[in-house]
Amino acid sequence: MHIHILTTTNALICTLPWLVMATLLALTGCTVVQPMVTVLPSEIAYRCMDGSMLQVRRAPDARSAQVLYDGRTITLPRADSAVQEKYSNDVTTLYLDGEKALLTSNAAVLGGQCVSVAPLPVTPQMNQLR
Repeated sequence: MHIHILTTTNALICTLPWLVMATLLALTGCTVVQPMVTVLPSEIAYRCMDGSMLQVRRAPDARSAQVLYDGRTITLPRADSAVQEKYSNDVTTLYLDGEKALLTSNAAVLGGQCVSVAPLPVTPQMNQLR
């Protein structure tokens, strides 16, 4: 007959890995990694693929944007879109998505894809409550 005496030290050694695992699982279950989204400042300068510059000045309420391209300035109202922001008057359209911008007129791309000349800040994306 074998008698095994369970000491406090043995119990602690045996349960310690389980406590660590349970703690990690609990923390992992509570921690949600949020995707990052670019914060668009009110004024952004972009350099386009053809070397031209695109200047964008967004209204404080983001309901419109003033665009300076090729010596012309145009104000565009905000439009619904799957990209971060879209402004359009049905002839000229500006797409802003992170550090990238695209300007079109009569469905023709002007200047090619444009990229912000300075890094833009990012923040965790906030999920809407359902």
